Amino acid sequence: MIVLKKIIYTLFFITFAGLSSTGCDTPSVNNEREELTPGQGIAWLFPGDEDIENHESVVFSDNFENGTMEDLEAHWGHMSNRDGNVIFFSDDVPNGSAGTRSLRMTATRGENAGGELYKTFDPGWNKIYLRFYTKFAEDHGSYHHFVALRGFKDPLPYPMGGAGQRPENHFSVTIEPTRSQNTEYAPLGIWQFYAYWPEMRSWQSPEGEPDGRDNPYYGNSFRPESPFGVPRGQWMSVEFMVNLNSSPDEKDGEIALWIDGEPIVQFAPGTPDGYWRGDSFRNDPSHTDSAPFEGFRWRHDMDVKVNVLRLQHYVSGTAFERSDAYAEENPDLLINTEQATVWFDNVVMATEYIGPMRPAQ
Repeated sequence: MIVLKKIIYTLFFITFAGLSSTGCDTPSVNNEREELTPGQGIAWLFPGDEDIENHESVVFSDNFENGTMEDLEAHWGHMSNRDGNVIFFSDDVPNGSAGTRSLRMTATRGENAGGELYKTFDPGWNKIYLRFYTKFAEDHGSYHHFVALRGFKDPLPYPMGGAGQRPENHFSVTIEPTRSQNTEYAPLGIWQFYAYWPEMRSWQSPEGEPDGRDNPYYGNSFRPESPFGVPRGQWMSVEFMVNLNSSPDEKDGEIALWIDGEPIVQFAPGTPDGYWRGDSFRNDPSHTDSAPFEGFRWRHDMDVKVNVLRLQHYVSGTAFERSDAYAEENPDLLINTEQATVWFDNVVMATEYIGPMRPAQ
C-alpha cells in the first residue's frame, strides 16, 4: 500500500509541477523537479524556508521576520488594518521554521470584519503556485472568506468589489474554509475553492442561469470528493495552483490543492467526474448525471494574468451569527463568538510546486 501511494503521489506531482512558467506564455520543462521525492517541492532545498526567496522560480515571499507595520504595508502595497487593531506580529511560528515571527490577524465583532494584505504584480503569470502556513485559533468559529489569487488586465492597487456579479474580464480563485452539515468538521468546516470567472454559473436556478433577481452570481464552489476538514489550533501548509487557459478558445484552465504536501483535489479538463447544480460543481463520480469536468476558461483576453495575491482574514457579521448557532447547538465545543484569530507565515509564490518546509537544521 505504501509503495502504491508513493507511485500515485509521484505521478500527481510530475503532472502538476513538472512544468515551470517564468511569466512567459510558453512553459519550460523543469528537470530539477523530477529529482524531488513525493510531497517535496523546492522548499525542501531550503530548510526552514531560509533563503527560499533566492530560488529562480520564486516570484514573491514573506516570512514576516523583519521590519515594522509600515514596512509590511510597503512590501505588499496595500494593507487593511482598521484602527491598527487587526494585524499584529506574533512569536508563534510553524514547527521547523527558521524564523521567530509570524503574522496574526484578529477579527473583532462589532468593530471590524478582519483585515488583509493585498499585492499586485506586473504583468503576472499564466500558471502560479501559492504556498502559505496558517493556523486558526483553538476557539475559532465560523468563517467567510480567506486567501485568493486573482487576475486582471490592469489590476488596481487595492481590492475592488463585484460580489453578486459575473466578471467580464477578470477572475478570482479563493481557498477557504466553508461550513459543513457534518458536525465532525464544525465550526470551521471543510476546504473548498470559491471562484469567479466570466463563465461562472448562477445560484438562482439548478441549470446555473439567472432568473431575474438581483445579484445573480456569487462564487462557484469546488470541493474534494471526500470532505477535508479544517483543524483548529495547529499550523498547516496550504498550497494551491492556478493554471490559466492557453488560448481564448480553450477550456484547459485548472486549479489544484495540497494540504501539508498531500494532494487533495484537482479540477482540470477531464477530472474529476461530477455534475453541476446551480453554482456548485458536485464532485460525485457515482451520480447518474456525472461527467468529466470540462475545465476552466478563466479569461477571454490573454492579457489577463494571475497578478493579485490577497492574504485575507474576513469574518463577517453573518459568520459570527453562525458561530452563535454552533455554540448554542454544541455547548461543549470551544467557540469564541466575539473574536476570530488566524496566523500566517512563510508565504511563497513560485512558478513551480513549492511543498511544505523542510525542518530547519
